[in-house]
Amino acid sequence: MSNLKLLFYAISSEIASLMLLLSDDTSVAYFIVYLLAHALASGLMSVVAWRFLPARFRTPKMLSLLLIFGFAFFIPAIGLLTLLIGIVVGVWLPAIFRDRPFSLVGEPYYTPVQAASSSSFRQIDIQSLLSSPDSPDALRMQGMLVLKDMPARVTGKVLRESLGDRYEDVRLLSYGILDLKEKTITRDIDRLLQLLERAKSSRRYGLARRLAELYWELTYQDLVRGDIRKLTLEKAAFYADMALMEAPQDAGLWVLRGRIQLAQGSVGEAQQSLVFSRRLGLSANQVNPWLAEIAMERRQFSLVRRLMGEISDNSQFTHLNKSVEYWRGHGLSHR
Repeated sequence: MSNLKLLFYAISSEIASLMLLLSDDTSVAYFIVYLLAHALASGLMSVVAWRFLPARFRTPKMLSLLLIFGFAFFIPAIGLLTLLIGIVVGVWLPAIFRDRPFSLVGEPYYTPVQAASSSSFRQIDIQSLLSSPDSPDALRMQGMLVLKDMPARVTGKVLRESLGDRYEDVRLLSYGILDLKEKTITRDIDRLLQLLERAKSSRRYGLARRLAELYWELTYQDLVRGDIRKLTLEKAAFYADMALMEAPQDAGLWVLRGRIQLAQGSVGEAQQSLVFSRRLGLSANQVNPWLAEIAMERRQFSLVRRLMGEISDNSQFTHLNKSVEYWRGHGLSHR
C-alpha cells in the first residue's frame, strides 16, 4: 500500500479515536474502542515514518518500528502530529537543498549562415550519400565527380562498391574512374619497359626502381585484385630486386621491398628488409610504422610500444599521430 494511503488511514483513525475520547460516554467499551482506533492509527503512522527514515536507522527493523509505535501510542494526538511534521520536513527539506545537475538556460540565438555551394560535400559522408537509396541521383553523380580527383587508395573501396549501383550512370562513372587510374599507371609501365629493353647499364637502376614503384602503386591503390594483384606484386618484387642489385645501399628501396614482401605475406623477409633499411640510415619515423605492423601481427605488444615510442612528434605520417599517442599512453597496459 502506498505511503499516502497509509497516511490517510492513520489520520482518519486518529481523528476517530479522538472523537471517541472526547465523547460524553465514559464506559469501558468506548475506552477500549478508542485504544484500538488509536493503536491502529499509531501502527499505520509508524510504518509510514519508518519508510522515510535513513537506512542506518531502519535496523533492526522490529525494534525501530516498536520505538516509533511507542512514541505515537503513548503520546496521543501530539505523537502522531509530531511524526507527521517529521515526515513532511524529511521529505521537503532534502528536495529544497538538493543540488540539481541540470539548470535552465536561455534559448540560443540562431544566426543563419549561407554555406558555400563548393563546400557542401565536405560536410557529407560521400560513402553514405552514394549508398543511400533516398539520395537524388543528380547529387550522387556530383559525389562521384568529387571522388574522381581523390587518391584511389582512399576511394577504391567506394568506387568498387559503386560498380553494382542501381543507377547506370553511377556504375559507368565508377568504372571509368577506376579504369582511368589503372590505365594511367599501366601506360607509364609500358613506356618504362620499352626504355628498359634498350637502356644502358647506367640507366637500368633508375628504370627498374621506377617500375617497382609503379607496380606497387597498382596494388597500393587497390586497382588490381585476385590473381592480377598477385602477379603485380611479383613484378614489383622482381624490379625492386633488380634495382637493389645495382644499388644495394638504397635504403628507401629496401623499405619498398619490405612493404612488397609484407603484402605478399612474407613477414619474416619483410622484417629483414625493413631492419636493413634502418641500418643504412633511415630514421625510425620512416621505417617503424611497418615494423610495428609486423610486431602487431605477431602480438608482440611490448615491441609495438617500443617501436611506436621511437617515432618523433614531427613525423610526416600525420595519420599515425593518434596511434603513436595511444601506444605512448594507454598502450602501456598491453602486455
